[in-house]
Amino acid sequence: MPLVKSFCPGGVTSFFEPYKLRSKNKKLTKDLKIGARGGGFTLGKGTTTSIQTSRSRNNKINIFIRKKPITNFNTTKTVTELLLEKTDRKYQIKINHNIDLPIGAGYGTSAAGALSTALAINEALGLGMTFDELGFYAHLAEIKCKTGLGTIGPQMVGGCIIQREGGPPGLCKIDRIPINRSYRIISGFFRPISTSKILSSSTLNKIISLEGRKTMQTILSNPTLENFLAKSEEFASNIGLMTAKIRQVIKITKKNGSVGATQNMLGEAFHGVVDTQRVHEVLDALNSHDPMSKFFSTTIDFEGARLI
Repeated sequence: MPLVKSFCPGGVTSFFEPYKLRSKNKKLTKDLKIGARGGGFTLGKGTTTSIQTSRSRNNKINIFIRKKPITNFNTTKTVTELLLEKTDRKYQIKINHNIDLPIGAGYGTSAAGALSTALAINEALGLGMTFDELGFYAHLAEIKCKTGLGTIGPQMVGGCIIQREGGPPGLCKIDRIPINRSYRIISGFFRPISTSKILSSSTLNKIISLEGRKTMQTILSNPTLENFLAKSEEFASNIGLMTAKIRQVIKITKKNGSVGATQNMLGEAFHGVVDTQRVHEVLDALNSHDPMSKFFSTTIDFEGARLI
């Protein structure tokens, strides 16, 4: 079979509120009634996925990152298994991800892997599924693997996202704050934070839910980019996961010309929004402060996941 390629932008979540959906939709199992409201940005950097398929006696899935085999990229594996249930035929599927962002640091790499895989498998196997249907199964894979609560929907849309209601694509309600395309994201990563551990902690979930709800209300009362970033920074500080290192780089980023900055949800990482003309100034200040860390800039993606 010919090679099929797709791309899904990475994403940074600036704030979120886990909650249970009150939907009577019969498609929603108990797992799928777990969702999140929140907001963030989709990134020009992301995951490019290549898929090769061949007929086989039994289904076999091989996953690679930059052509190196990997066994624990479970969200990609799970969405592949879900989609293979949509055909009576058996396939050997080779999936290769080229990931431009750090893994496990709140850049939406698990979601990007799942969504780009779903798009490519649908094309390769001729499943005839719609964009929302594919997003539904990518979202389901994320919930099953506890790698996220609502990253898929924003990565399908692109921009500066306000997710007013959570749930799978087709049911979630996504809005955007209109922003100038000249803005860039400045970001840096220090270490991962286990998303599954955070999402499994009832105590942390209560704190995050309360702060997330307050943040959404204050942002919607004044939906500007400046207010979005300022309130997201307050959220990150109030939930108790912000380290001294993150506080310092946020301060430096703001001092040198960013519109605002906050912590990635979830990771010891941060993102700020900067006009193109100030990017080098901000990066120079960050590199002078911490020459050993990797800081980078990227565009904001306004298109969302797609075949390429």
